[in-house]
Amino acid sequence: MTASTNERPMCPVCKHRMGLARISPGQKGIEERTFECSTCERTETVSFVVDPMNTDAVGWLAGELKPPQ
Repeated sequence: MTASTNERPMCPVCKHRMGLARISPGQKGIEERTFECSTCERTETVSFVVDPMNTDAVGWLAGELKPPQ
């Protein structure tokens, strides 16, 4: 199963759109997303390569907290 990071895959069984159920950290630089089909209740897990500098975590880097000087 292949998909982009912003796309919901089609269920391989009933061909309906699957919904994102959860996002879990995988190995370093990998994010695992679990999709569930609300029609046939099938689940699929897809791994995505993520760049930590292009995620929501970048806001933390620009925050007020700074290391001690």
